[in-house]
Formats: sequence, C-alpha cells, structure tokens
Amino acid sequence: MAVLLWLMCFFVAQEEVPFKPKEEFEVVLNFEFRQREIADRSQINFQYEKRTSTGPLPYLKINLNVLKKGHGESRLRVMKNTDVRSVSSRKIEEGMQVKLDLGFTDDIKDRVSAHEYVAYFLSDDKKALSRVVLYVDKDGTYYVNGEKRGRL
Repeated sequence: MAVLLWLMCFFVAQEEVPFKPKEEFEVVLNFEFRQREIADRSQINFQYEKRTSTGPLPYLKINLNVLKKGHGESRLRVMKNTDVRSVSSRKIEEGMQVKLDLGFTDDIKDRVSAHEYVAYFLSDDKKALSRVVLYVDKDGTYYVNGEKRGRL
C-alpha cells in the first residue's frame, strides 16, 4: 500500500516538470532488422502469429544526444511506462549519447512492450528539472515532447 501511494505521488509530482528545450537535445532513431528468438517448444505460446515469424522484423533503437546541459542539471534518469525501475541512470555531460533499446516496432505499436519513455534531467539532490518524453502511438506515429516527429 505504501509503495502504491509513493508511486502515485511520484508520478503526480513529475507531471509538473517542464519539457527540455529542443535545442538542448537530439533524438536519433536507428532501425535494423532482426529475427525473433525461437520460442521454447515445450511451452504454450498465446501470442499473436506475427510474434512467431521466422523472417527479419524491424527493430528500433534510439540515441538521445545531450547537446547542452540545463542550469543545475547533473544526472539523467530514463523511465519507461511498463516498469517502475529506471531503464538508465547516470551523470550527464554535454555531448553524451544515451542509447535506448526499444525493441520490435510491432511490439511497441501493439503495446506488448513499452511505448513511452521519459528522460528526466535531475539536479544533484535528484529533483527533476526538465524532461524529454518519447511516445509511440498505436498507429506508429511517434512524438517527442508532444511534437509529432514521424512514423515508424
């Protein structure tokens, strides 16, 4: 119960964090084609037909480039919508690149894997100063800080 209350407070408090100015970061999408791992034949698989495909499928990785640190920003924490734990947490430097492995594009669009990532730029005392939100819609349209950037 206490954990649920803490999570609610955490996410409510995070909504007020302003977006990082687009001049201070860059998002680069990297597509490659990969084959899915073969499923264990001893277990029943209730997933969709396309998740058992043997051919190569589009796979998405994203590079978040920090072009400029904002005033007081010293750390970066990346969260995804399917987990309460951090995907990445580290000290930031200007010019650094954070690599995020999002997975197969079909899984992202079908909500099988995470479809929203939020990078929080934190102060030394871990207070969120700004954020970058990456969101993929069900039709494959992706947004960065609410701004439409293209389609997967």
